[in-house]
Amino acid sequence: MDKIQKIPAGLEKYLGIGDMVLPSEETLRNELAKLPKGKLTTIPILRESIANQFGVTTACPKTSLKMLRNMMEEKNSGAYKVLNGKGELVASDVELQSELLKSDGFEIDSSKAKPKVVNFKDKISF
Repeated sequence: MDKIQKIPAGLEKYLGIGDMVLPSEETLRNELAKLPKGKLTTIPILRESIANQFGVTTACPKTSLKMLRNMMEEKNSGAYKVLNGKGELVASDVELQSELLKSDGFEIDSSKAKPKVVNFKDKISF
């Protein structure tokens, strides 16, 4: 179940002033279901879309990432198509996320410390 709460004072500097939603797995699944085939999204874009849906300032970054990581092993959840704002893989198991992305035709650059989708900005949706 989604929860809305005030953004803690110590986090206003980073998240803004107002309310934030702690999205449920169901909300994330519904949002990811809107992602067109062959497209990716980023955590910041996903969080903004969910926040707009609830009419709040933001969606909790920690809750969003935790839920996405929990969903990552289920290919049909689409969670593996979510990257950080730099195009880097975010799964606890980046090998799994990399394999799932490759199976969808995305090219992965594993030459750096954090694997990244090649030309990810051309593949972003939302």
